[in-house]
Amino acid sequence: MTNDVVLADGTVAGDDRALEKRAAQALALPEAAERPGGVLGRLNWASSTAMLLGREVGGSAQRLTRQFVSEAEHLIDVALPPGTPRLVVQGEIVEDADPAADTTPFEPELPTEEDLRRAGDRLLALSAETCPLEGAHPAFPHILRQLTPDEARILRLLSRSGSQPSVDVRTNRPFGVGSESVAAGLSMVAEIAGCRHPERITSYLGNLHRLGLIWFSKEPVELHRYELVQVQPIVVDAMSRAGRYAKIVRRSIEVTAFGAEFCASCFTFE
Repeated sequence: MTNDVVLADGTVAGDDRALEKRAAQALALPEAAERPGGVLGRLNWASSTAMLLGREVGGSAQRLTRQFVSEAEHLIDVALPPGTPRLVVQGEIVEDADPAADTTPFEPELPTEEDLRRAGDRLLALSAETCPLEGAHPAFPHILRQLTPDEARILRLLSRSGSQPSVDVRTNRPFGVGSESVAAGLSMVAEIAGCRHPERITSYLGNLHRLGLIWFSKEPVELHRYELVQVQPIVVDAMSRAGRYAKIVRRSIEVTAFGAEFCASCFTFE
């Protein structure tokens, strides 16, 4: 006497042929019984049925799942027009790709060496003309588009008030051998200029320096101007991290000649 498990519809769990017949009958849906969602609705129903049957038959679940997957792929191929590419993520159709769409990555057209040479020759030809150069530097509009409002405030400060004090904090070693930088370029430029985001001062100064508008000079300004900078929390914290004999290097931040010309052409500082 066998101990086969009998399912709710009378199918014996050990009878593989009966199980396969039941799975085939489940997939053979008439058009009138179409599930909501069209083909994807049938796929969702087929997947749910496979999981239910898999729990009932135990060891037969893997074989039945493969059969359902095969039938589902057939339904997809029938539903989509021939030659239509599909975008599938983890076995699910996310969207149908447009065959006419151009999926080639955009690559900007770069000038050739011949184009650059012609442009350079035109510049040399213009330099030989006797008429004076009119208008601002051609790079100014491009630079202006790369500035933030806070960076404009910094340029205004440097143009009006001149060079601003900054300090570097280093560890102190005998004869300077082995001295390490703890913090560099600490200043009160953001606070004095009235920047809305003073925490971004490092990025601001780096961008202005990249554009050639400011310069980090090694020349110090008047000594008394460093007194307020050296008591700022950021400088005090850097000195504590540098150790007992912290060394302060006094420097300055100033606008370049190119930066001064840029400010005169692009801003009205009252």
